[in-house]
Amino acid sequence: MLGFRQLMLNIAVISHKGGSGKTALAANLAGAFAAGGSSVLAVDVDPQGGLTAALGVEPGKPTLYEVINSYARPEEASRPTAVPGITLLPADFDLAGAELELPLRGRWHDALRRAISHYAALHDMTILDTPPGLGVLSFAALSAADAAVIACPPEFMAYRALTQVLRTAHRTGVTVLGIVPTLSHRTTRLAAEVLDQLYKDYPQLVLPAIPRRVAVQEAALAGLPLAVYAPRSDAGLAFAILAKEVTHRVQSSDSKRPARARA
Repeated sequence: MLGFRQLMLNIAVISHKGGSGKTALAANLAGAFAAGGSSVLAVDVDPQGGLTAALGVEPGKPTLYEVINSYARPEEASRPTAVPGITLLPADFDLAGAELELPLRGRWHDALRRAISHYAALHDMTILDTPPGLGVLSFAALSAADAAVIACPPEFMAYRALTQVLRTAHRTGVTVLGIVPTLSHRTTRLAAEVLDQLYKDYPQLVLPAIPRRVAVQEAALAGLPLAVYAPRSDAGLAFAILAKEVTHRVQSSDSKRPARARA
C-alpha cells in the first residue's frame, strides 16, 4: 500500500517538450498507485489521446471534451481499463477545439476542475496527463490539480524550459512535487551533462529517474502499465520506487499545503 487512500489528491504530469516520456510517466504512475491499492482516475487532457491508448482504451464518445462542455457527465464518459483500480476519462482530437473555445468562457481556467471535481472525489487520486507545452489545456489541468510532477528527459531544450514550467505551475498554486528525469541514460556526453546540471540546479526537486527501456514502449503498445506488464523489469521497479517517493513527498508536504478553493 502506497498510502494514498482517502487522500483524494490530483496530480498533473507536465512537460514543455513533446517526446519527453510524459504520457508513459502518467500511465505508469497510475499503474503503480493502483498496484498499491489506490483507486485511480486517469484523465487524458491531451488531444493526441496518448494516455487513452497507453491504458488500452479504444476511442469513442463521449470523451473529456464533452465533459468540459457539459454535454456529458464524467461518469458517462469514463471507461474501465484492464487494470483493476484505474478508471479513465479518455480524450480524442476533438479536445483540441478546447484550446480555442475555453478562453472565450468566463473562469475558463477552472472549467476542467469544475467539470471533474465531484467525480474525482470518488477516487483516492487523480492523474492528469497534459499536452506538451504550457497552453490552455495544460493550464486548465494544473488548475484542476493539487500537485504537479514534471517530466524532463536529459536534453538541453527540456532542461532549458524548466524555469518556465516551474513558473507556470507556481502561478496556478499547485505544489510541485518534483522533476522526473525521464528517458534517462548517460550514453552520450550531452545527456550526462544535462543530468548532472539538473541535479546541481534542482537538488531538492529531482525525483528518482526512469531509464530509457524498450519495455516502456512495449507496455504502452499492450495497453498496460509496467506494474501489470513487467513489474520486475528495471523500468517497472523504477516506477514503483518513484511512486513511493511521490507518496513520501505528498505526505511530507500535505500539512504545509494551503487548502485550495473548490467549486
